[in-house]
Amino acid sequence: MSNAATAQKTNGKSATEEKAVMEVVKTESSNSAKTAENAILSLEKRIQKVQELNIVIDKWRKLQEARKNLNEFKLGNDGMNSTIIIRDAAGREFKTSQSIVFTTVLQTVQQVLDEKIAETEVQIDFAS
Repeated sequence: MSNAATAQKTNGKSATEEKAVMEVVKTESSNSAKTAENAILSLEKRIQKVQELNIVIDKWRKLQEARKNLNEFKLGNDGMNSTIIIRDAAGREFKTSQSIVFTTVLQTVQQVLDEKIAETEVQIDFAS
């Protein structure tokens, strides 16, 4: 509330008259409704984040399992006891027992798995 002073002349005499000015501030009751709505959206966003994290964690587990299986895989001493077969969707096959090809394929797969695991670990973020 504020006061405004006004001067008024009456019969040659000045009189000071004070007028009170009132301001009406309306508080919206919808603020609490908006807050509740934001909380629901926030909860939905958190649930969605958890679901996305579960997908990424499952991917990470599968990559870890593939790397474990690859590490357990042993190449024979002579390199001729092992065979690598690559089959495409049409059923065509590439088959070799050459140790250099076999070793190169294993190293490449190991490198790709390590890279993908590192990328997946970066995606698993609880802070955001």
